Amino acid sequence: MRAAAGGRQTAGPTREIANAVTDTPPPPLRSLAVLRVIAVFKFLKAAFVITTGLGLLRFYDPAFQKTLYRLIGGLPYAFEQKLLREGLAYLSGMSPKRIQIIAVATFVYAGLFLVEGVGLWMGLHWAEVLTAVATSSLIPLEIYELWRHPTFNKVLVIALNVLILAYLIWRLRREAALHRAARPAAGGSGPQGLR
Repeated sequence: MRAAAGGRQTAGPTREIANAVTDTPPPPLRSLAVLRVIAVFKFLKAAFVITTGLGLLRFYDPAFQKTLYRLIGGLPYAFEQKLLREGLAYLSGMSPKRIQIIAVATFVYAGLFLVEGVGLWMGLHWAEVLTAVATSSLIPLEIYELWRHPTFNKVLVIALNVLILAYLIWRLRREAALHRAARPAAGGSGPQGLR
């Protein structure tokens, strides 16, 4: 038996286990490689959404529309051309005010991606939680949209988002388990430390 802080006696094996937990360095909790890959994906999504928002703000500019139709005409597949022309026709039926509101919404959405990306790049815990919550809340909408209009790109985006979500959940659970295991070993935290 050895004397513990506060004058209590502790059994040898218990003290040795506590020392083993506190003396051995934990595995790197904040390895940033995968988080930075996810951050780059978020930055790319933000760039795409910002570009879309800027395009929406210039939508009624005749020179911009001419450029859009020229770009659409240069696409290699007829179904892509048809899809984009239908999208432009749909937007043309909207008022400029409504298109501006949609553009502002795209910038807010891009802001979310940028916040997630910067936080993940820095390895911040709150960014992992925010990304997990935001990603999980959008997957049902993405699945619904895939069901309505299936495309390979939508399948790819959903698959990437599910992988990101699975990784973040695994990472958050692992960190929580490691913190719970380290807390009693630190001694003094929780009700037992008050005795």
